[in-house]
Amino acid sequence: MPIKIQVESNHFEEKCRCNLCGNIFFPLEVVARAYRESGEYVSDVCPECLATGTEGISNRMRQRADYLRSLAVELEQLARSEIESPSLSQFNIANQLEKAMR
Repeated sequence: MPIKIQVESNHFEEKCRCNLCGNIFFPLEVVARAYRESGEYVSDVCPECLATGTEGISNRMRQRADYLRSLAVELEQLARSEIESPSLSQFNIANQLEKAMR
């Protein structure tokens, strides 16, 4: 399944995530975007990935995939254990208290 990376105008002033490698970056006037052969959007592409060329991008994608697989295994294990968590109400109260103390 080939992907195509193309440069497009950037009309947003927000940070982007490169799902190819996991980096967060702030694009300039243009941003590189990866698309599947079908034209479906895959990800914004960071300058660090672009700097490595197509072979480097492929290596960075494999490293990211390895990391995500190991993270998925860990999350599956954690999901099977008991989860202790505050309620949304407790979270909101803590947030209000924190704001009030500033």
